[in-house]
Amino acid sequence: MDALEALQKYDVLDTGPEQGFEDIVALAAQICRAPTSLVSLLDTDRQWFKARVGFDPEQTSLDQSVCRHVVEAAKTVVITDLTADPRTRDNTLVTGGPRIRFYAGAPLATRFGVIGALCIIDTIPRPDGLTADEQQALERLARQVVALLEMRKDAAELRRALSERDASEAAERVTDRRWRDLYRNMEQGFIYARVLRDEDGQIFDWRYEEVNNAWGELVGIDPDDARGKTIRELIPGIENEWVMELAAVVDTHKPVHFTRQVGVFNRWYDGAAQWIGNDDFTVIFHEVTARVEEVRRRDALLALGDVLRNAGEITDVIAEASCIVGEAVEASRATFGEMDHNRQRIRVASGWALPNMPSIEGDYRFDDYGQMRPYLIRGEIFVVNDVLTDDRTANEASSWAELQARAVINVPVREHGRTTAVLIVHRDTPHSWNAGELSFLRNAADRLEIAIARKRDEERQDVVNGEIAHRLKNALAMAQAISNQTLRGDASPKGLEAFGHRLQALGMAHDALTADRWKGATLGDMLANVLDVAGIRDRCVLSGPKVEMGARAALSTSLLTHELATNALKYGALSVEGGTVDIAWGLAGEADAVQLALDWTERGGPPASPPTRKGFGSRLIRLGLIGTGGSDVRYGQTGFAASFRALLAQVEQT
Repeated sequence: MDALEALQKYDVLDTGPEQGFEDIVALAAQICRAPTSLVSLLDTDRQWFKARVGFDPEQTSLDQSVCRHVVEAAKTVVITDLTADPRTRDNTLVTGGPRIRFYAGAPLATRFGVIGALCIIDTIPRPDGLTADEQQALERLARQVVALLEMRKDAAELRRALSERDASEAAERVTDRRWRDLYRNMEQGFIYARVLRDEDGQIFDWRYEEVNNAWGELVGIDPDDARGKTIRELIPGIENEWVMELAAVVDTHKPVHFTRQVGVFNRWYDGAAQWIGNDDFTVIFHEVTARVEEVRRRDALLALGDVLRNAGEITDVIAEASCIVGEAVEASRATFGEMDHNRQRIRVASGWALPNMPSIEGDYRFDDYGQMRPYLIRGEIFVVNDVLTDDRTANEASSWAELQARAVINVPVREHGRTTAVLIVHRDTPHSWNAGELSFLRNAADRLEIAIARKRDEERQDVVNGEIAHRLKNALAMAQAISNQTLRGDASPKGLEAFGHRLQALGMAHDALTADRWKGATLGDMLANVLDVAGIRDRCVLSGPKVEMGARAALSTSLLTHELATNALKYGALSVEGGTVDIAWGLAGEADAVQLALDWTERGGPPASPPTRKGFGSRLIRLGLIGTGGSDVRYGQTGFAASFRALLAQVEQT
């Protein structure tokens, strides 16, 4: 049976408007966000529209029909740009008024064959076509068109079998049942509403006349509780936009499309409202919370990337990143904390928080807040939906109450496989953290980890560069002083040799410093290096605790040791076989008054006497460990001895 024969079975051509068909095209236009929707039936030489919205002609020639391609294919046809498709680019509805550009049509497949299409049309191309939900809805509505056609056919048969009065009542019952089945079985939420007006005729509220089961699932309210109540009664605290902007379609007769959050539900919805006559309108919508949150988190990661690339100090990075992270997951607080060396405590930055939240900047002990520490040390995210009911935090509920935190996420930040910091996110009410939020926070923590590590490397490099410049300046000044003092009165080969040895000692001190990245050197290592180069390490006994020396003290003490070793080889204990040197150091005193004491004692050598000429070497010995004095030199029958004193804080100072 061809399409025309199938259509004739329904005896519908050139019949008047019917509410059921009109409602379906309105629903199709709303769901697919299109200005035009048609129920198109193909006759011999024309396409005739049983119902239409956004299109004036009630029929067009068959040559102008795009729906005929749906009938031929017997399946849904979507043409994203009618000007680019060879089937439609020369169609006069495309090349001339109304210049249609996008088309999607679902077949009206009856038991006798395909007789037309339910279509939506737009005046702009849609490169992405329909969404999967939109196409599914269009196809379901097309099946409802066929159901209404079947209903009309059933009603016609009833009229022939019954009296006119009885047939009319039977047809009305069939119509009511089929229409209710249409909207009650939709997957989208459906509202049939009527506006309420004040004495001046102004809209101030609207009442639910009918809702479907999907509406109840989407808003979490029993549909039976909604019918007959106003939206303000049913949902106290509902935003005024939900009341007035939707109801405005009754006065403007223009559909309203929306993507908006219902704050009291904390859920986002996407849909459209459509006037259907008198003071009535319909709303079709579906939930898009997951989509909106995904977009928000994606944009947050982009913003976070910009902040992490451009921010200066680490404190600035933490502050700006915390704000982005907190707002992206609608938290009450977001911040960053660094663990101490044994990871028992955490130092929390001020970060970001809502105005009503107390600051948590400060130092905290992990165990005062439950069992989160083992998770973080293992590198696992610590997630609590409600600190009052979670076994890992319930016993410390009072501690959490002081922070006004009920839902908690702590994300470990790792360095070289070790947790060193934590991204902290709180909500002041219980919250079931979802997979999207957890994934976002892990991603944000990873980016923070990389950015902070980079910033620290930059800061360390700045320190190193500064130290290099500072130490080089000091070294050159010291080399100049050595040159002036050594060669001023003695440019002989012996004087040049002494100058060379002193520069060598200066070089050894620099070697000790650079071995520890210009931070300083230990006293024992520095002494051993100088004595090794002098070739007397095996004749010296070194004893003392580990003492860190700043760069200035290391340079000065290295030159001092070289001078003492040279004198011992020339004139002292090391100038004879069997002579030795004891070098001992220790710490004494308390708090800021702790002193380093170093004693140089020569044994088994000739008696010592003061030098007859006061040269640079003598001056070095008098200047002591840090170049500011604190030396006691003794010349006796048993040999040379000297003691040197300096405040430990000055020795360690860089």
